Order: sequence, then C-alpha cells, then structure tokens
Amino acid sequence: MPFISPNNEAGTALSSILRTGTKGIHDEAAIKSIVLVNTLALALGSLIFVIGSLFYYLTENGLILIPAAAECLIAFSAIYLNYLRKNTLAALTIFFLQCFSVIYFGIVLGEILVLQLMVIFLIAVTYLIFNKTLIRRTCLCMALSTLVVLEFCYYYKVGPYVHLSYATGYIFKWCSMCGILLLIILTGRHYVRSSDFKRVFIYQITHELRTPLNAILVATQLIKREIKFNPDIQNIDALSDHLLAAGNNARNIINNVLDMAQIESGKIDKQDETAFLVQPFFEQIIGVHHVIAQYKDIRLKMEVELMPEVILGDPLKLHTVTTNLLSNAIKYADKKTEILIRLSGSADLWQIEIINRGPGIPPENQDIIFEPFVTHKNKKEDGTGLGLFITRIKVTAMGGNIGVTSRPGEFTTFTVTLPLREGKLSDIKKETLADGDNSPFDMHVLIADDNDMNNILLAKYLKQMGCRVTMTVNGLEAIQQAEIETPDVIILDYHMPVMDGKEALILFKHTSSFKHIPVIMATADAYKNSKQILMDAGADAFLEKPISFNRLHSILVECVRK
Repeated sequence: MPFISPNNEAGTALSSILRTGTKGIHDEAAIKSIVLVNTLALALGSLIFVIGSLFYYLTENGLILIPAAAECLIAFSAIYLNYLRKNTLAALTIFFLQCFSVIYFGIVLGEILVLQLMVIFLIAVTYLIFNKTLIRRTCLCMALSTLVVLEFCYYYKVGPYVHLSYATGYIFKWCSMCGILLLIILTGRHYVRSSDFKRVFIYQITHELRTPLNAILVATQLIKREIKFNPDIQNIDALSDHLLAAGNNARNIINNVLDMAQIESGKIDKQDETAFLVQPFFEQIIGVHHVIAQYKDIRLKMEVELMPEVILGDPLKLHTVTTNLLSNAIKYADKKTEILIRLSGSADLWQIEIINRGPGIPPENQDIIFEPFVTHKNKKEDGTGLGLFITRIKVTAMGGNIGVTSRPGEFTTFTVTLPLREGKLSDIKKETLADGDNSPFDMHVLIADDNDMNNILLAKYLKQMGCRVTMTVNGLEAIQQAEIETPDVIILDYHMPVMDGKEALILFKHTSSFKHIPVIMATADAYKNSKQILMDAGADAFLEKPISFNRLHSILVECVRK
C-alpha cells in the first residue's frame, strides 16, 4: 500500500468540507460563494468553540459557554444547508447569526470585545456571499442596525452582565481582535483569488463585443454565398474577403483576452483529445489567413512530412496556437515573401514550424517574447503582446514546448513540438459541410434572439436553405409561438430578457408535446462552462457566436436524420 501523508489526508478532508454543496454546479461565481460560506462557517464555529472553552475555563460562567456552544452548532449547520443545496439559506444563517451574536455578547460583556470590527466585516462580506440586490440591501440594513443597537447599549450602559478582571478582559479583547482579523484575512484571500470584478468585467465586455461581431461575420458569410451563386457581383468578392479577415482577426483578439483572463485566474483548460484529419485542419486555418497575407503580397505554403493522416490532439488549443503564430508571422514578414508552415513527424513527436523572412527578433529579446505584454513594436506594426504568451501556455498544457530561432534581416522560425498520437479514420466525427451542399431543408425553424440584427441575418440564411422561419425575441415568446405552430427545430439564444434561453430550454424539454423537438442553443457567452451548462439542461446542440454556417448546416443535417 502506498504511503499517504497525514497532511495530504487532512488537506483533502478540509477541501472536501469547504466544497460541500458545489457538486453539479457549473457557475463559477456560485461555487466561490458557497466555498466562502463554508469557510466562514468552519472558521467561526472553530473560533467560537476555542474562545468559548477558554472563557469557561477562566470564569466558569455559563452566560458565555451555552450561547457560544449554540452559535458553534448553528455555524456548522450552514455547511449542512449547503449540502442540502439551500445555499441562500446557508449564507443568511451565517450572516444573521453573527448579527445576533454581536448584540448578545456586546450586552453581556460590554466594550471588552471590539465588536464594531465585526460589523464592518459583515458589511464587507455581504457583497461576496450574496448576489441578489434585495438580499444585499436587507443584510446591509441589518448590519447597520446591529451597529446602532450596539452603540445604543454602550451609550446607555446596558450591561455588562459578566464582570471580568483586568487581565481576563485583556485576554479576551485580544482573542476577539485576532479572531476577527483571521476572518478578514480568509475573506480577503478569497476575494483576491477570485478577482470577481475584473473577471465579470472582462467576460461581459467580450460578450458585448461578440454580439455585433456575430452580425458582421454572419452578414459576410451571406454575402459570400450570394457571390458564389451570382456571377454579376463577383467584383465585390475581394471586399467580402477583407471583411471576413477583419472579423476573424477581431475574434482572435477577443479570444486572446479571454484566455489571458483565464490564465490570470489560475485556470487552464483541460486537455480535450479528439481525432482529426491533419491536412484539412491546417489548410482551413491557412485559408482564413490567406486574405490577410494578400495585403502584403505574401504567399502561404504548407509542407507535410512523415505525418499520419489522422492524429489525436486538442483541436481548439492547436487552432489557437497555429492562428497566433501564423498571424504573428504575417505581421512581421517582409512584403512579397513566402511563409512556410511545415508539419513533420518523428517517432513519438511531431512539430509545427512556421518560418518567415523579415526584420527578425534580436537575440536579447528571444528569451522574453513569450512573456505577457512583450511586443516588438515599430512604426509599422503594433500588438498587445498576448499572442505568444498564450501560445506558450497552450503548448505547455498539451505536453509540448515552443522555441524560436531568428537572425535579424533573415529567417525567423517558431517551432512547436508536441507528443504524436496517431488516430484512425473511424474515430473522425462525420460532418457535412455547407459549401457545395445546397439541398434544401423542408423544415420549420423557430428562432429566439433579442438582437434584431442577429435574428434577421440568421433567418435569411435559413430561408436560403429552404426553411420556414418564425422569429421571436425571448424565451416566453418562443414558447407561445410553439404552441400556435409546432416547429421542427428550435434555435435559442442563451441570454434574453423576460425569459432566457436556458429557462425556455428546460420548459421545452419538460413539456410532452415539445420534448422531442431538437433545441440548438446559441450564445456569445464568453464563459468556458456555458456549453456544459446548456447541454446538461437538455440542449441537443451548441452554437458559439459568431455562428459558422458550416457548423449550423451540420447540426441541421443531424436534426433531419433524427
């Protein structure tokens, strides 16, 4: 039997207690609130037990021991309430318990304990353990009322009912101060680690950016389809390519900011191993960058050497890595040159090499370019300095490494080395691409999105594919329309007023006349776990905005097969 350290066992047990009630919850903010409540419950219960026992040992007075024992039990009960998924009740139990305890011990012991600090702590913690505005306001009023009552008792000499010697009183004054400071440290540590304001700000801003970006890219895809089937407007094809390239570039910037926020919070995505075709995967990425490269008359060339047809890897991370490196290579390459993307395998490793010719990277900068916010700025090029840093993090997460060789004025080569795991063609998920497949869908699609532009553009594409479309602006309206005429497929945006997409999804899936209808959830939500939340709620498929018509087409094909 392997040796298990008692410290490891204790740490595991403590972590298990603090995470009581979080199983099955995907909302990161809700999980952190529950963990904080459990932390306060455990800390308060333990402090009261220790201080109450010490007080009884010194004074043998039951006016403190009995209430302290009751407070200790009630504090620990908050953990049990979280276990029962009564999270708000658990938080309220801790909060109001402390309010009543401050008043009781303030009256019984007088001004020996510095309980005003506890009231200030309660005011601060209100914003961390409660999310609803009404509850926050109620608790703030209660905390302020507690302070008023406490000062009233001090002013009118209500109490103390327990008289202590100078030495004993001094001991308990410092015990109370140390206990309150410990609670403040625990709460402050939780707040610093969570960085909730910064996280919410970044994710909300990027969500708001994704919404108009979705309209731009969807409109551009519609223009590309019109050009494909209408020779009279071929002259605007280049303009649509530029628009599509700009939109994809904006999306990459947003994704880099989100990745940076996630890295700063100490979280890295888990490795998601999927089988994919090597050449088509990289050709698609190169195709997107082809238009950008044309601006500088740069040619993109790919070479594949000794690589299996199918490999196992994380396509999302690989896409980010290749996109960042290729964008960087195009940005700093000389005009009228060639960029080489070379894929090569050897034994149990494979490499991605991206080689360009340009000003290069000075030797003194080659050791720091993978750090955040480091750029090689000049009059012609600028950047955020996030791309290479995020690339290194992603490569490391996949078990690989990245390096660079460069000589100013000559070739610069970025080399990514990764573990090589060969896959099989049978492991590839079959998907039907929209391009070249124009068979009409004879179906009625109900869509709900509070953004009128997104509604109109998505409806236009669906109508081009032969669908009848009903547009609504929230979940409640979607349900009402479904009752009038049952749709074949439902597409719901996640965040909508009146009734959001998740609520509508749950109602659809719990209504016997609707539960058989495929529901596709679409969102510009930047939270990484949104897909899992919606799939757990019963969604049949998930679309990330900006919406890809290829992906939507594949999903509709699957809906037809069902």
